[in-house]
Amino acid sequence: MKVLQTALLFLAVFLVGCQLPPAPPEVRRSDVQEQDLWRAGASFFAGQDYSAYLDTLRAARRRFDQENLKLGWARDYGPVRRDFQAVLESGDALLAKVQALKAEKQSSLAEGARNVRAKMMTLEDITLSLTERGRARKELAQAEVYLHEADSLMGQAKFDEASRRLSRAGDCVKEAETAVVAFIGRYLDKKQVDVWKKWTDETIAESRARGTIALIVSKLERRLTVYKGGQAYRSYAAGFGFNGLSNKLHSGDNATPEGRYHIIQKIGSSRYYKALLIDYPNEEDRRRFAREKNRGAIPTTIGIGGDIEIHGGGQDSLTRGCISMDNDKIDELFGLVSVGTAVTIVGTNEMENYVIRALRKN
Repeated sequence: MKVLQTALLFLAVFLVGCQLPPAPPEVRRSDVQEQDLWRAGASFFAGQDYSAYLDTLRAARRRFDQENLKLGWARDYGPVRRDFQAVLESGDALLAKVQALKAEKQSSLAEGARNVRAKMMTLEDITLSLTERGRARKELAQAEVYLHEADSLMGQAKFDEASRRLSRAGDCVKEAETAVVAFIGRYLDKKQVDVWKKWTDETIAESRARGTIALIVSKLERRLTVYKGGQAYRSYAAGFGFNGLSNKLHSGDNATPEGRYHIIQKIGSSRYYKALLIDYPNEEDRRRFAREKNRGAIPTTIGIGGDIEIHGGGQDSLTRGCISMDNDKIDELFGLVSVGTAVTIVGTNEMENYVIRALRKN
């Protein structure tokens, strides 16, 4: 009986010696740290350092497993804990490095996105001012889509994909800028601007010599300026319809004519509140129309058009080639002018116009 009891006692002591104690806290912390590093993308952002970290972690785990193979009284977890402490220190340093790299990429991409968005906003303002509804607006809309995608990818720390979207957004903005420059090509032509300036100077000189009222309309600046005796007297904001920046060629093109005209009728009640009818087409308009028709640029069934007015209804009224103003301003203008008042309509009088300044600053 005593032999059996002794045998059972030895067996119990042996089994207790074989039981694995709870893992040291450093071991458990290393499991959590490994998951944190994986989720942080350490393999992507610091691949070489992450591989070295994993080698150290595997070596520490092998020592831990080897120590667990010993009987309880023979185990010494001191070296194991020191190994895992070194692993944790290197892992903490690696995680800090990864987070710093991610923050740097995030900051760089965010700065790039801000720059692209700032250029977009400038071009948005320009295209709205120019009533451009073609290629530039399309490119800006596509750039906005790419920027939205880039923002989303940055939030997911997918920086390479975000960078590609951002690059595409930048390309779209460049294309939009090219389209804007093409759209206002005539306004960058010195010969054309010199013609407009000549018309303006002649009109102002006549106003000065005769002591009369004259109107200068600058389409790009969207301004109607009243001259009295050759001096600027009043200035009003003006609106133009779709394609208003183009020079009118024929009926239905929605363009605003350019040239030297006169008021031929004051209309006290019209579709757009009050209106001042000008004598478009003049002789130069007719010659140009005939020339363009002869070379096939204008279909034979289309006429030259007419009924061009300076009218009320607001700067943003849906005018079709006319010049629109707010009603209170057309009231003022109505009282200043008379039939026969000179009206000169130009594209711009400045080579360094606001569009070019904005594009250069952009």
